Amino acid sequence: MPEPKLLLLHGALGSAAQLAPLADGLAISYTVINRDFPGHGGTAIPPEGYRMSGLVADLEEWMDQNFTGPVLAFGYSMGGYAATVLACRRPDLFTRIITLGTKWDWTPASAAREAGMLEVDKIEEKVPALAQLIARRHAPQDWKAVVRATIPLLTALGADPLIDGQGIARLEVPVDILWGSADRMVSREESEAMANRMPRGRFFVLDGIRHPFEQIDPRVLHPFFN
Repeated sequence: MPEPKLLLLHGALGSAAQLAPLADGLAISYTVINRDFPGHGGTAIPPEGYRMSGLVADLEEWMDQNFTGPVLAFGYSMGGYAATVLACRRPDLFTRIITLGTKWDWTPASAAREAGMLEVDKIEEKVPALAQLIARRHAPQDWKAVVRATIPLLTALGADPLIDGQGIARLEVPVDILWGSADRMVSREESEAMANRMPRGRFFVLDGIRHPFEQIDPRVLHPFFN
């Protein structure tokens, strides 16, 4: 009997390498597909920057071409949002979605706050370790170009989150929303509220877990894949 398929979707400023430790730990139970979004992981950055609508459209086309049936998807941060947007449109592509550290509350104000954190000069000066990490993830692309290209993604979500109340209320796919109690980028309130809006949504708290995936022991996530 073939192993079930698991699709991993990384976060903003991230790449498939970000989720490699999780992929390695689950390979015994799943056929794991750990995929870069377009313009990430060293691939060419779109001249107009990233847009969630474009990332979701690319994901839909790619899944139609590569899968013959629905799959389990794990999305970290932006990856969880992309999977949910697509599931509202194409529930036939997913058996279940697990999200971690996904931001659900998108408004012009929240998008502006997030975009304000992406000033490359400040990152380079105040958080050089993050600058180096982004550079490694996206080589040979310029890490500053990756950061700047992410700003349109955020501002576009602020203008149009792509998820509306009616779409969520009709979502047939089970969605497990995981939130770390030490996450300073995503609130419990927005995560729990989104789970409650979904017919088959469930909300889970991971004690002491912060937002950066690199600081998470992937073994704490394994029970959610059983």
